[in-house]
Amino acid sequence: MRQVLKLDLDGYLLFGTLHDRDSSLLPHHRQNSQRIGVLLLSFGQQPRSWVGDLGSSIADRLDALGYPTFRFDMPGLGDSPGDIPVYLEELWRDILGGAHERPLHALCEDLTRRFSLKGLVVGGFCGGAVTALYSVNALSPQMLGLVLFEPEMALVRTYSPAATTSSAPLTVEAFQERVDLLWRRISSARSWRRLINAKADFKYWVKLWHELFYFSASKFARIGQRTKLPPETNHRMLNSWQLARRLCIPTLVLTVGSQNRSKYYRAYGLQPGISDMKSKLRWVEIPNTTHAMLTGGAKEAVGKQFESWISENFPIESS
Repeated sequence: MRQVLKLDLDGYLLFGTLHDRDSSLLPHHRQNSQRIGVLLLSFGQQPRSWVGDLGSSIADRLDALGYPTFRFDMPGLGDSPGDIPVYLEELWRDILGGAHERPLHALCEDLTRRFSLKGLVVGGFCGGAVTALYSVNALSPQMLGLVLFEPEMALVRTYSPAATTSSAPLTVEAFQERVDLLWRRISSARSWRRLINAKADFKYWVKLWHELFYFSASKFARIGQRTKLPPETNHRMLNSWQLARRLCIPTLVLTVGSQNRSKYYRAYGLQPGISDMKSKLRWVEIPNTTHAMLTGGAKEAVGKQFESWISENFPIESS
């Protein structure tokens, strides 16, 4: 059963959806409840249900297992009112920097109290996974676990109409996209015909080669430096990641199982697809899918992985 929630917390008016097969019971009827809830966060302009209703599907599955699951919009997103920047890139950067950390902490405290929960597993998608990860900073005993879907590791550049993209170094993700594009063009007969017939955009090719050379040179220059992480690395997020590992917070990471995506995470010092039982980290790569984690049977695979992980780490106690 689904129920719409509207909560006024520390000046933030947050809208969300509760999936709870026991929602006919009022909160005060469950004062001795030892249930564990799940809170799912989206990111930016993404709907509360997530793309392709992935978030709603996961919430229904967890509810069927007996875990009350909440899907909430942070301030300025979805149905929750709030001021947001004019440019989308600025919104993304604000979120990745922790703009929603305070309302998240208030929401977690209110949900555990209001529904008499033992605690919460907090999950998020893409940049929402970064917000979810920031929940460890409060060091709250009610924050029991993390589920991170395709976490974003890099800070988005702040948009400026006057800025020239040629002067800015490529990010790791942009570099990978340029390399893929280069190989597609080199292996394309049509591209070679345009080059031979002098119909190719030479400025485009010069810019492409310049960007690839500049990125490679910058990466080479960092060899031997104290930090080898890319300039756009979200160090605040990595600090929260390392805190979660030191605290041994059960964490499930679900990412796309592709060569490029693995290279992306390794560039930021992580080890995709490798679990660490000592710090209670399970990292699962989902093959044959895209960032939205829908195609290639990923929607079903993601749901099963979440069900298996939460049942193993937070088993429901029989009454």
